[in-house]
Amino acid sequence: MSPSSILATAFLFASAFASADVHIDESIPYRDKEEIDTRIVSECLEVGSIMSKSLQETAAKSDVTVVRDGKKQGTYADIAITSAMSAGNAFIGHAKGMAVSATLYVDGKQVNKKTFTRNSSGGMFGAYKSSCAVLNRTSKVLGSDIAQWVVREQKNAQNK
Repeated sequence: MSPSSILATAFLFASAFASADVHIDESIPYRDKEEIDTRIVSECLEVGSIMSKSLQETAAKSDVTVVRDGKKQGTYADIAITSAMSAGNAFIGHAKGMAVSATLYVDGKQVNKKTFTRNSSGGMFGAYKSSCAVLNRTSKVLGSDIAQWVVREQKNAQNK
């Protein structure tokens, strides 16, 4: 066997065990906008894209490629914001929170489903942040939480 054919065989073998891309939406949508405070929907326009980008970046640290193309094929995560709350303000204190539902599919079969929640009171210097800034930060952390779950579930599915 020539060195080039050994290399090609090794590449094919490695490719067979490489993790598949995970598809998600470019911007995580609200499951039902009617159930979310209209101020959040109309003013905090980056929440879904921040969550999606955070998920992609966190998964990449574990060598899992997340593609933000919205395709529902191969390995994909169906993710939606199910609730969002924004009470308080910079003067009296923030009380923000979000819940997200995620379902992971591999080849059209549901692998697992999980709900994620995060709450925030604004954190350090919260008094100087807008409501949307606090929700954006909450969204970023949720994206990271979901990514860790997707990585774990995808690896579990590959080991079965």
